[in-house]
Amino acid sequence: MPQTMTIPVQIRERVGKEVARKIRQRGRIPGIVYGPGRSPVPIELDPRPVVHLLEQGIAENTLVELRTDDNQRWLCLLKDYQLDPVRDTLLHADFYAVQADVALTLRVPIRLVGEPPALKAGAVLQFLVREIEVECLPKDIPEVIEVDISNLELNDFIQVRDLKLPPGVRAVEDPDEVIVTLTAAEEYVEEAVAPALAEAPEPEVIKRGKTEEEEE
Repeated sequence: MPQTMTIPVQIRERVGKEVARKIRQRGRIPGIVYGPGRSPVPIELDPRPVVHLLEQGIAENTLVELRTDDNQRWLCLLKDYQLDPVRDTLLHADFYAVQADVALTLRVPIRLVGEPPALKAGAVLQFLVREIEVECLPKDIPEVIEVDISNLELNDFIQVRDLKLPPGVRAVEDPDEVIVTLTAAEEYVEEAVAPALAEAPEPEVIKRGKTEEEEE
């Protein structure tokens, strides 16, 4: 079972903009819990645990147990959130209540492990895909997917099909999508410069015409 964070919440008896404004004035935020086969439940909570998940970049694949004072519990994923466009503070959080026996589709970050020897010789490592979409049961949600790059040689690459996923986890991305490549520095420069050259305007060709004296 993946690590679970417990967040105390209170059920809101009333909803609306004025209620939400008063909740935020108390340093808390409004939220909602929803999921298949259940009515949405309006809640309020301390925003700090959610902010922590967002800052760590693990909000999408960390199970959260929401718990009320009377011990009602929901096992959830943070599904959506709203930020203040000016202050960048958290305003609202939506939690999706999961079912233990129903598979989920979610995005999981990729972590590179190791160092190819060619890097010390000046090769360029391109980390093209930093997270992938997977399908699994809640108990099998991985915190991160590690990709060992220590044996990469020049012009090698790793695709989605090459990933060693944990048991019970299936990638739903294109199996041919390239995660990481290792190329010579010269090739990297050529790849970076070629599109710019292709988009550059044709140089203007200036032809010197005859002067009035020459025409006469």
